[in-house]
Amino acid sequence: MCAKRKTADKKKILFSEDFYSDMSADGLLHAILVRSPFSYGTISSIDFSPKTKIPAGYALFTHKDIPGKNFIKILGTNIPILCPGEIAYKGEPVAILVGADKEILTELKAAIRIQLNKSKLKESESKFSRAYRSLSVSLKDGSPLEQSIISLRDTLENFSKPKEIIAKRKISVGNTEEIFENEEKASVIVEGNWKNLIPYNSDKETEGVLAQTKAGNLHISTPSQWISQTLNTIAQMTGFPKEKIFLTRTKIFNKTTNALWQNGILASLAALAALKTGKAVRLSLSRDEQEEFIEPPGNISISHKTALDKNGIITAMEVSIDYDSGAYNPFAPYILDRLSLAACGIYNCKNVKISARACKSHNPPSSQGLSTIDSQAFFAVENQIQKIAEITGFSPVELRQMNKAGGLQKQTEPFTFSFGRASDAINAAAIRSDFKRKYTVSRLAEHGRYEIANNLPYSPPLRGIALACAFEGSGYFGEDFIKSPVTMQISVTEEKKIIVNAIPPSGQIKDVWTKIILDAVETERRNILFTYDFGEESAKKKNEIEIPNAFVGDASIRTILLKKCADSLKRKKMDAIPFSIKKSLPTSRKKAWNQQDFSGTPFYNTAFGTCTVELELDTCTFREKILKICVIIDGGKILHPKAAENAVHRAIQHCLSSLVLEESLRCPAISVQFTQSEEEPKQIGGLIYSILPAAYASALSQAIVCNINKVPIQTDSLYNIRESYKNAKRLSQEDER
Repeated sequence: MCAKRKTADKKKILFSEDFYSDMSADGLLHAILVRSPFSYGTISSIDFSPKTKIPAGYALFTHKDIPGKNFIKILGTNIPILCPGEIAYKGEPVAILVGADKEILTELKAAIRIQLNKSKLKESESKFSRAYRSLSVSLKDGSPLEQSIISLRDTLENFSKPKEIIAKRKISVGNTEEIFENEEKASVIVEGNWKNLIPYNSDKETEGVLAQTKAGNLHISTPSQWISQTLNTIAQMTGFPKEKIFLTRTKIFNKTTNALWQNGILASLAALAALKTGKAVRLSLSRDEQEEFIEPPGNISISHKTALDKNGIITAMEVSIDYDSGAYNPFAPYILDRLSLAACGIYNCKNVKISARACKSHNPPSSQGLSTIDSQAFFAVENQIQKIAEITGFSPVELRQMNKAGGLQKQTEPFTFSFGRASDAINAAAIRSDFKRKYTVSRLAEHGRYEIANNLPYSPPLRGIALACAFEGSGYFGEDFIKSPVTMQISVTEEKKIIVNAIPPSGQIKDVWTKIILDAVETERRNILFTYDFGEESAKKKNEIEIPNAFVGDASIRTILLKKCADSLKRKKMDAIPFSIKKSLPTSRKKAWNQQDFSGTPFYNTAFGTCTVELELDTCTFREKILKICVIIDGGKILHPKAAENAVHRAIQHCLSSLVLEESLRCPAISVQFTQSEEEPKQIGGLIYSILPAAYASALSQAIVCNINKVPIQTDSLYNIRESYKNAKRLSQEDER
């Protein structure tokens, strides 16, 4: 059911609990995207092969058919809607094909030929120009030779041209160079390079849109997370009056940075097809398109260099972050900022140097889950700490407790975080998992692990156990594109209906919000309604684009504000109606962060999580078996404990299914606990993705006595890594002799 509106203007934005793919219309046409088979080159023509018979009612639209602007501008980045000629990446949309039958559309797509411009070649590339000049490719059976030539040309181009840096962030505190040269303060120096390339793909509905015209108006149904951007893109691309565009936001699943802006492109293309054909058009991405272009993980490489004194205190940290952002990435600065904030984890260090950069490439635009951006940085720093423990002999628990920032201490200056009862959580996780004993036993077994033929069927399994920690910040104050304050408003109508004016939350959050109101006032559940005032006019007055819905605070912050509204409602008499209550985040909290200097308190609040993973490795099959996972989280006051526990369990299962390619791991013993707290509720949705992969990789590293520096792993990765280690050790021993 869609939310009702009082005025005609407000009815322009509706919300539905239905899927756009379940919606139908009379005379519905289907649409599919035609994508570039090349990652480089200039398109001179797009057309069907000469003998292709095009049935009536089928049409191909390219950039030449766009009546308005063929690009969207997101945070200063111009992105083409349909490729106008110069190809940015393989898979870039170049046309849209529309018709009634999906099978016929697939056949027609295979008959489309893309001709590349011959005159754009450089003389310096004459070795390949003769083959390249005659290239045209069929989407059905492109020649492997043609594709090989293009691939070789791309490789040469990438090596010959310097990478274009589109965003960077540098942080320097203290003097790391001086510390690394001081033998007393740097008695141990550990270096490591880490990559978390886990694709957390969704198996839910893919991105798409249903567009149709009714009574001179254009109606769009799509899971938009950035409503104003979607509407603006449609109006500017089609030239259709914005006041005649009505948008129904359908059920949302894919909360990635690519989903934010690509939804506007898909909606405008479907709208263009609907206006051109005069019929309803549904454009749905395939599962492969969803994974390759909406949910591709960012190729991020993080290098750590850490110095410790003889007591195990971290005296200096140097972190280098390289991010291949793909052809377009309007959120690259935001992603780098979040990675930089999490680069040193929970650890207190007075000498820090962080260098982060995002580079443009001919790869598809990379994407990050909005709740898992930090996970890349935590994977690196937690594995680095585990590596330090293995080299120095310090217990991973003691090492973390000695170097952890406590309370409101400054850690990784110039940042300030609050980790609540982090020390208690780490100790509790260690006790519940019997970590110290099991870690010591595994470590003692490491030394003779390769001295026996332990690959025999009767050899005992290799064991490993590891611990990881991370925080999750709610309400990042450094988002430059967020100008308006985060607010919540409750209104009471003459009919004593309680209206919550907010972007409709998930069903789980809606239940929490409903319970908060029911605890405050005596009313029936059916009297509580959720609506959303788009606020288009107020956005115009501020001369700014409305912010992405996914970035409007966090669920935890909105819950805090709703609780304050409910407390005020409790003190107010329901008879004095109608009235409204509005609460906002205090401006003083945001002033605690200086975005220009990149210093201060970056988050409204922070949750803390720690995790232990215990596993064993079969020495015959070289397959790992996870024995136990223990998770403890300090997320403030948990308003709905059972729902929160279920959400954490779902995240664990989702994470386990992605740690090994083409295989889903299982764990028979999973323990999840929340610390008792009366602090404000905190966001915890991304904690598992920040701690579980790191603990898993570190436990595997201990089991095979080799660093697992990249996830996901392949089924034969562990055997190959172990064999390489054994060969290297044998050669080292021979050299010594």
